[in-house]
Amino acid sequence: MEWRDSVAVVTGASRGIGRAVAKAAAANGARVGLVARNDADLRSVLDEIGGNGAVATADVADRGSIETALAQLASALGPVDILVNNAGIGVYGKVVDTPVEEFERVMRVNYFGTLYPTKTVLPGMIERRRGHIVNVASIAGRFGVPMEAAYSASKFAVVGLTEGLATEVAPFGVGVSMVNPGPVDTEFFETRGHPYAQSWPKPVPAERVAAAVVAAVERNRREQVIPRALRSGLIVKELAPPFYRRGTARSFSGQLRP
Repeated sequence: MEWRDSVAVVTGASRGIGRAVAKAAAANGARVGLVARNDADLRSVLDEIGGNGAVATADVADRGSIETALAQLASALGPVDILVNNAGIGVYGKVVDTPVEEFERVMRVNYFGTLYPTKTVLPGMIERRRGHIVNVASIAGRFGVPMEAAYSASKFAVVGLTEGLATEVAPFGVGVSMVNPGPVDTEFFETRGHPYAQSWPKPVPAERVAAAVVAAVERNRREQVIPRALRSGLIVKELAPPFYRRGTARSFSGQLRP
């Protein structure tokens, strides 16, 4: 897929990674459909990209809401060629202290908020034999992160969906990718109510994640990890699990004391 002359829809487009992806998509020649809950913020992003697109407000955790929004964008811009499922939220705390309702809320937004848009646009992509879906998951969907088990579980679900879907739709000419960033310099940590406290890895700019999204589509890459140094952790986890577990326990020892 090429971005130029395509219709690209970005969820969670009003700020952070979504805003950066919208700007990168427009810079690469796409007509961009912007989805988030705040209309004023979306229109601000639309102005930033030169008005080359349209906006639709929706809560991605509400199936009817996101289906209506995507229908509005398709009517305004044409069939969706590229879908970037970016909307997401975080939660911080030990499992024993985190209410079940928080687990449910995070799963609704992060997982079902990825599934609903995907299910909405996928039949048309398959029919046209054209399209690409990018799921912005997280490195926390590859590692079970202490104090972020609810968030990790939702992102593990996104990773599983991505891997299974990619194989299913490849024969129809539809690409599926995931971009798994580590910490990103956005309002994410402020919104979840707890600052990022680890010394490594350092948060990366949202624009770096956006560049990975662009590359994932253009090069049909199944997975992008940002920063790339985090790939070494995946290798250690698979090849030396005890070493990985000890290292994780040391890294979070200060937060896990009784």
